[in-house]
Amino acid sequence: MPRLSSLRVGLRSLPLCFVLFLVGLARADDNAIFHCQPGPWGRIDYSFIYLSAPDSILDNFPMPSPLTRWCFADRTQDWVRVFLTNLGYDTATVARLVNDPRSTPDEENVITIYPSEADVLALSDANRVVLSAELAKYIENPYYHDPICVPDGNVTEWLRGVDLPPNVMDLIHKLTYKNGEGYFFSDLRLILKYASTDTEARQWVKGLLRVRAVVANLHVDQTDDLPTLRRYWSADFHRPDSLPMLDAAAEIPGGSQLDLTHLLPPLPRRLAYSYTSPDIERSGQTPNCHWTSLNFFNYTRQNILLDLKLATSQVLDDYTPVSPPYTLGDILFFLDEDGNAYHSCVYLADNLVFTKNGENEIMPWLVTRLDDVKQLYGREPNYKIQVFRRKWPEGG
Repeated sequence: MPRLSSLRVGLRSLPLCFVLFLVGLARADDNAIFHCQPGPWGRIDYSFIYLSAPDSILDNFPMPSPLTRWCFADRTQDWVRVFLTNLGYDTATVARLVNDPRSTPDEENVITIYPSEADVLALSDANRVVLSAELAKYIENPYYHDPICVPDGNVTEWLRGVDLPPNVMDLIHKLTYKNGEGYFFSDLRLILKYASTDTEARQWVKGLLRVRAVVANLHVDQTDDLPTLRRYWSADFHRPDSLPMLDAAAEIPGGSQLDLTHLLPPLPRRLAYSYTSPDIERSGQTPNCHWTSLNFFNYTRQNILLDLKLATSQVLDDYTPVSPPYTLGDILFFLDEDGNAYHSCVYLADNLVFTKNGENEIMPWLVTRLDDVKQLYGREPNYKIQVFRRKWPEGG
């Protein structure tokens, strides 16, 4: 049984915002269509899109200082000196960084190092990974603790259409690093010093914080195994809400394609591709991944699931661990080495899941690939995925 831990998130100081559907949607440039493996879910294909948070959020985003800083908590200056030396810096550089008057331990025993751009760029790829892994341990380094994920490590595709000068694009390419199963960018402070105005800086941040999702479609006609499709997309007829839409689509002469969100239960259907709304925020806490997963089949959201103890209790009482094959609504918990669930998402079909990747308002609810979730949350060493299925009451 996973122990639900507080999801590690950054950008916690964002304000409340309004729901905005499909805000800043951009389709991947190549418009490639991908096909799911066949299964009881039917014939599904999908394409990538990119979602950007609306300006109503970003206008209140606390822009970071363009001064690069590395924070080390509860470390000694001697330890930091040895660590920097092991990263390949020469004696003079280490002395300059550690002996900087600003780098003395503060009242909370945090040592802050202020590297120059040349210092940052001097790191080898291997040592950049070592540095990022160390800095990620401390919440004082928000963009390392919760780095920006670059889908598939493809910077060009990720930032296609974002108006960035060539020198900034070149820096992002150089400073993108691999950690676990994904590629990440953490040097937001460094590139913001090249922005000419606050408006330009905010536009860059908007582009850098956009996330990849998928738009998926079910192709259906009278030649498909409709009883199997109906059973699958109604969770064995426990949630038959979407069946009228499925039946209607199958009856169209020649068949039709149906956006997969139309087949989801009512709550995720409303939330998909949207950002947090004030009525949800009235609970005093932003919904996270566990709230999203455990509310998947609920007709109305249960905000008591924001409480980790109550959420854990529901998993214990109402869910049972399962092995493949998985089915609609199964919850995939990402567990660290200690068995703590640090992320969860909901299985839809084949490689597709429903998720909210973060507790902050800048992360939308979305349909995406499980592979993409693994890129973001596969940074934990020796993580594993444990899957739980809802235990339906008799007649429920």
